[in-house]
Amino acid sequence: MDKRDLAQIVKQAGARNGERGMTLIEIMVVIVIIGVLGSALAYGVFGMLGDAKIDAARAQIQTVGGVIEAFQARNGDYPQSLQSLTEGKRAKLKTGNLKDPWKQDLQYSVQGDDGFSLCSNGEDKRAGSPDDICYGQPDNNKQ
Repeated sequence: MDKRDLAQIVKQAGARNGERGMTLIEIMVVIVIIGVLGSALAYGVFGMLGDAKIDAARAQIQTVGGVIEAFQARNGDYPQSLQSLTEGKRAKLKTGNLKDPWKQDLQYSVQGDDGFSLCSNGEDKRAGSPDDICYGQPDNNKQ
C-alpha cells in the first residue's frame, strides 16, 4: 500500500463522515417545530368549532322560533310546549331539533298573549348568562 492508496482511503472515509444522518439535536429541533405548528393549527381549528356551534344555535333558534310563530298564526295560541310541535303526522320539528349544539334542551315558555321566550343557554349551559342565544333578542355572541 503506497501513499496514494492511503490518501484515497482517508478521502473516502471523510466523504462517508459528511454523509452521516441527522444528529439528535437536529431531530429534536424538527420535532419542536412540528409541535409548535400543530398547536397553532389545533388552536385555530377548535376556535372555529366553537364559532360553528354558536352559528348553529342561532340558526336553530330562528328555525324553531319561526315554527312557533307559524303555529300561533294557524291556531291563534302558542304551543304549550315544544314537544307538541314534534307530534303527529304533520309535525314541523323532530325531537332532535329541541336540543342545542351543546346537547341541552331549548328553553321555551309562553308569556301570555305577549308572545313567547325561546333560548339556548349557550356554551356555559346556564340560563341568564351573557352567552345565551334567544329568539327575537339581540345576540350577545356576535363578534
